Amino acid sequence: MLLQRRQWLAMAAGVWLLPQALAWHEQRVLFGSPADLLVPEGTPASVTAAVWRGLQRMNQTLNAWKPGEVTALNQAIAAGRSATVSPQLAGLLRGAAAMEALSMGCFNAGIGGLVRQWGFHDDVMRPGSRPRSAELAHWLEVPPSLAQLEWRGRQLRSRNPHLQLDFGGYAKGVALDWALDRLRLAGIEDALVNLGGNLAAMGRAGERPWRVGIRDPQGPGLVAQLRTHGREAVVTSGSYERFRVLDGERFTHILDPRLGAPAPELVSVTVVHRCAALADAAATALLVAGAARWPQVAERMGVDDVLVIDRHGRQARTHSMAARLDAPAA
Repeated sequence: MLLQRRQWLAMAAGVWLLPQALAWHEQRVLFGSPADLLVPEGTPASVTAAVWRGLQRMNQTLNAWKPGEVTALNQAIAAGRSATVSPQLAGLLRGAAAMEALSMGCFNAGIGGLVRQWGFHDDVMRPGSRPRSAELAHWLEVPPSLAQLEWRGRQLRSRNPHLQLDFGGYAKGVALDWALDRLRLAGIEDALVNLGGNLAAMGRAGERPWRVGIRDPQGPGLVAQLRTHGREAVVTSGSYERFRVLDGERFTHILDPRLGAPAPELVSVTVVHRCAALADAAATALLVAGAARWPQVAERMGVDDVLVIDRHGRQARTHSMAARLDAPAA
């Protein structure tokens, strides 16, 4: 299917792909959201098919809430047993542990138990009741961290049964990096991959850079647009897309590990970085860090291009990000 110049490709999270030059566009559903692949017309079908197969395999193996390796590892940890992990999962765990350390714990892939307590592991966000205070207090007595994983070669265990893996806020970024690497190895220099509103692009859209619009979290339009430079990921973590109504109150799915509860202050954080995995983890970490701490966490994680919007609609931009943002077209 050709993506026409005047067509807008709306994304599920915080960014939109603005009208581009002609490109070949395929769409699937992966990681619970629409996924899009844009490559030059004439790209061999074997290349795009290999990318889709790889993304589908990652979607299956990295999901903490479907039968697979991550679920089996979580069950082993909860039971106090060790488990053998694949090289792919081992690499993902080491990368996520590095992100946790850089973010001062604001990003934490070990809070799957907390995600389950708040009911954000389900595909459908149904109304319900808040977790009981006693349950949360028990969880916070020994808060989990990927630093609690004990490695013996590829054998893995943890003495903290509260440690349960959930790679939301990281797995999509890892998958985006892999997809662009796979396309580049096949000789494709211009491409864009979308996984549920997390974008990674390289090269150009025809004669121009790829153009991305950043969604207004409080309305139907955009707050800004930007052009990518070479290979870059544009990732938005938003507290407005996925939520549950519990005891009549709305709660975001992005949880603060320090509080054992949803992050209360920021509604949208957009990060641009060459590494999609880092951008993905950083967007979540900065939203959790909140209005006062996000600049410190951004500096530690090495992200320069950041746009933050709080629940009152106020924006904060790093100097680097401000210099590359344009007002949305009228």
